Amino acid sequence: MKQEEQPASPSLLPASLGQRLRRHRIRLALSQEALADAIGASVRSVRRWEQDLAIPHEVSRARLCQLFSIDPQRLLGSAPAEEMQQPAITEPLWYVPFSRNPCFTGREQIFHMLHTRLSNLQPGALSRVSVLTGLGGIGKTQVAIEYVYRYIRAYSAIFWVAAETSESLMTSLRQIANQLDLPERQTAEQSKLLAAVRQWLATHTDWLLIGDNVEDPELFQSVLPSRLQGALLLTTRRQTLGSMAEPVALPLMSPEESVELLLRRARRLNSSPPGTLISCCTQQEASAAAELVALLEGLPLALDQAGAYIDETGCSLADYLQRCNAQRKDLLARRGIHGGSHPASVTTTLSLSVERIEREHPAAADLLRLCAFLHPEAIPEELLLRAASSGLALDQALADPYQFDLALAALRNASLVTRHTETHSISVHRLVQAVLQDQMQPVEIRLWSERAVRVVNASFPEGTFRTLVQCERFVPHALACLPLIDLLGSALPETSELLYKLGCHLVDFGLFEKAEPLLLQAVALGEQYYGPEYLLLIPRLLKQAEAFSRQAKFQKTETFLQRALTLAEHHQEAARLYLAETLSDLGTLYRDLGKYTVAESFCQRALSIQEQEPQTRQSDLIMGLIINELANLYQDQGKYQEAEPLYQQGLRICEQHIGLENPWTAIVFNNLATLYTKQRKYELAEQFSLRALRVWEQKLSPEHIWTAVTLNTLATLYRDQGKYELAEPLYQRALRMREQQLPSDHPNTAITLYDLATLYRNQGKYELAEPLYQRALRMQERLLGPDHPRTAITLRDLTTLYKTQAKRDNFC
Repeated sequence: MKQEEQPASPSLLPASLGQRLRRHRIRLALSQEALADAIGASVRSVRRWEQDLAIPHEVSRARLCQLFSIDPQRLLGSAPAEEMQQPAITEPLWYVPFSRNPCFTGREQIFHMLHTRLSNLQPGALSRVSVLTGLGGIGKTQVAIEYVYRYIRAYSAIFWVAAETSESLMTSLRQIANQLDLPERQTAEQSKLLAAVRQWLATHTDWLLIGDNVEDPELFQSVLPSRLQGALLLTTRRQTLGSMAEPVALPLMSPEESVELLLRRARRLNSSPPGTLISCCTQQEASAAAELVALLEGLPLALDQAGAYIDETGCSLADYLQRCNAQRKDLLARRGIHGGSHPASVTTTLSLSVERIEREHPAAADLLRLCAFLHPEAIPEELLLRAASSGLALDQALADPYQFDLALAALRNASLVTRHTETHSISVHRLVQAVLQDQMQPVEIRLWSERAVRVVNASFPEGTFRTLVQCERFVPHALACLPLIDLLGSALPETSELLYKLGCHLVDFGLFEKAEPLLLQAVALGEQYYGPEYLLLIPRLLKQAEAFSRQAKFQKTETFLQRALTLAEHHQEAARLYLAETLSDLGTLYRDLGKYTVAESFCQRALSIQEQEPQTRQSDLIMGLIINELANLYQDQGKYQEAEPLYQQGLRICEQHIGLENPWTAIVFNNLATLYTKQRKYELAEQFSLRALRVWEQKLSPEHIWTAVTLNTLATLYRDQGKYELAEPLYQRALRMREQQLPSDHPNTAITLYDLATLYRNQGKYELAEPLYQRALRMQERLLGPDHPRTAITLRDLTTLYKTQAKRDNFC
């Protein structure tokens, strides 16, 4: 016999001891197992005490009194008479085969909503039914367990049914029949047992029935009477159970809740109530915890599993994070010590769902595998439908939208994906992706990597301003393909094509530094696959040169343009459009370098070639590019009469082929505004500046680097009119954008510094103007050289400023 209990006898056993113990335990929402753990006793002893078969030993009584916050007299039944006369608390009938989770964290809004629905507190409610849905491991069962312990006093009976299979359901019903002491509890006929439990539910009220892991709604409904006299709380992976009830999708845990759960499970928190974080870990550990919960993306099972590993092994959170990055497959498969309500690991839990999909709808499983290699969020449905026409095994199953809907329905029934109807996209949890990839052999990984790259490349539009918004939907998935491209190398032509498209898009969005390595890789892979003389390397070389040019890397720009020129001349007639475009780009480069004579020769040669081409949309647009560049060259040289008709011609081409709301057209607007400002045609200049600014801000972004160009142009217009209060904030905004988004010492930043300095000089604020002129001059001398026209102008104006200051000082 254990030390903590003594044999019961009629002379020693107070009649109310068992009742009192049970009442105090339920008051604290403790199971018998939890009470035993709390005082260091056995579950068998607690059961004997509550059945009045034994009384606690002195040590156990002391621990019980401390836990219940009562004195020994009250525990043993010698409390004051007035307390003894109070009515006993009615205890619910109870069959819940799980203890309360001491590490449970968060979900407060869910509990409030559940209790409102299940206790008929919701006005107009016709039934008391709630359905918790979500991915396996998201905590549906844990929420249900916590709910019944929190609201145990709200029901006359609480019963738990394991509803996944008919076998588990009948086992649970037999346990409930035993608890109710029904005569049919011993019958071998399942139909009689089922009818007996259903009859009890039909004739009693205020009960709560939990149906855990409902897979077949019809099977579970066979338990229910025609009219519910109590409440139902169901958990299921399915995102709908038909007309049973409106589902409640259990969300992933927030970062704050995730950190708290992880630290509680890992025993890295001091004793404190839920929601009160008193961490035992260092700042480094806290940082590792934040990084780890981001990696596990709020999945409670994964957080519990990680905490269990840390608790069992004694490793640090930083150590676990390192192991998770290096040995993800092993860690996701290891469950470790658990509380009993969810013994399966993350890998096992998610794999079982995938295996079921594989049996019931193989094409849906293949669709999920494809998603495993894409960005997990906002996967466009049109991208997935593209897989049906790209030579994949999904062809037959995804041949039309109806078959596609069926595939998604199968995945949604397992909560493996979420469909977003408003954006026509789906999402999948990162750990689902991880488990799917971890289960693949290297050959399969390569196969699905190829498929993902092909599908994304086929979906990604050519990088023009007309398709910027459409491109944005595919950018995350193109970025997700970058590691796959590293794996595949030049084995697929699509690897080079996708890199080029993504690089073009990033250049158009002003992300030149991010685009540069992608375009370099696109050129290298294209050379490996097609050879160094391949005609379609030319546009990739030109776009790479543009990325260099935008960053003021003029030497590299020239190298790539000269190579493109050599390649275009090699292909002669087949590359005439490319040749003209390359010559125009060389003209732009030499204009930027202040070599106006060389620049004009390239532009004139490009114009001569283009004038001989048949008129097509593409040839007209290249013509517009050439004449716009030639006009820029004339404007820089002060040849305004030659520049204006070229700009007007370029504007007509833009209006005809791409429209007046296109960002390329806004370039011409801005150039005309600059020209009219220099000609002091301020009204026209303001009209074109504002039109350009509106297009940039609406079609791209108020913070796009090209928006800064028009801000600078508009500020100069106001400065030259003496509207200094309007000009200064525009210059400041343009300067901030250029300093943040362009490389240090960029010539365009120097332009804004110079213009702002001139504004201050015109206002007589010489002490503000001088350092700006000096900064601009240093940048121009380093990047453009001392002989560049812009450098000379800045030096001239700084010298003038010094002379003006000297005269003022002498006068004073």
